[in-house]
Amino acid sequence: MMKIVSVMTILIVVVAFAFCSCSKEGTDTSQTQTQGGSMSTGGGDPQAMAVKVNDKIITNKDVAEEENRLLQQLAGQVDPSQLGQMRELVHKQAVNNMVDRELLRQAVENESITVDQSEVDARIAEITERFGSREALSERLEMIGMTEEAFLQEMETSLKMEKLLAEHSDVKPVTEEEARAYYEQNIDRFKQPERIRASHILIQVKPEDSEAEKKMKRQEAERLLGEIRNGADFAQLAAQYSDCPSKQRGGDLGYFGRGQMVKPFEDAAFALKPGEVSGIVETQFGYHIIKVTERQEARTVPFEETKEGLINYLEGQRKQQAMQSYVEQLRQAATIEYPDSGSAQQ
Repeated sequence: MMKIVSVMTILIVVVAFAFCSCSKEGTDTSQTQTQGGSMSTGGGDPQAMAVKVNDKIITNKDVAEEENRLLQQLAGQVDPSQLGQMRELVHKQAVNNMVDRELLRQAVENESITVDQSEVDARIAEITERFGSREALSERLEMIGMTEEAFLQEMETSLKMEKLLAEHSDVKPVTEEEARAYYEQNIDRFKQPERIRASHILIQVKPEDSEAEKKMKRQEAERLLGEIRNGADFAQLAAQYSDCPSKQRGGDLGYFGRGQMVKPFEDAAFALKPGEVSGIVETQFGYHIIKVTERQEARTVPFEETKEGLINYLEGQRKQQAMQSYVEQLRQAATIEYPDSGSAQQ
């Protein structure tokens, strides 16, 4: 079973939990659309108390929203048939996340942690660059139901929490020697299977579409394929017509290996040589036209190529441990009450 990412990752890695693009999810983002917005396990009154942290009440509605954020993260990483079996796990993780987040929020307030607007602007610029454009970021925000105002507030809150945690933890930088030692001791982790880089155009088909609407969308995909075969620029057509956020990058999905895309998409993509374009590929998300741009054979990634990312990863692990230790201290000093048991944790 997939382990849900911990609360520290969710709180500190600048809302990245909700902003995976097509190429990172292992499926189209339309999978997120169909799975991420409706599941909630906190029945009863939405305004009723789910948990109380010191004097702050967290409602069922708050927990349900966190559950949906977790589902956004899981979409594409867990088989859809398994999500229903994970309801209790997702709910418990959501409650824990909300408790930890509230404890951090209270600590930020108690210690009067502040950030400059320039820091917020820099963080937003960093995230925007990852998406390629502000338009692509806005589209993703809309997809997950987050307003621009809420996003800005989330950035400010995350930065404050980062500062708080930095003040309460002493994390030493990872040296190149330490990174090389980890690389050599875990060499199997750096074996990279065959992978390809591909772009696609998606004409999305929604579950509620009628047969007539599906037929029209199929015809639209066939029209675009005809233009491509007659010499039209694939990236330009993707930017204009694709229903995937990857259209902001001309349809580019980046590199992916086997098992990261839905099976019909994977089979069609891996059957292509670089430069080749598929026919119409139908998946549960709609009609795709796929173009493979690069192919990379199986290999072991050299240390120099992975060094920077590995150092960042190891430092992240150290920060994660320090953060979890600090949050545990906050929990031990807090009064946490749950309505189902009527008990309190002091």
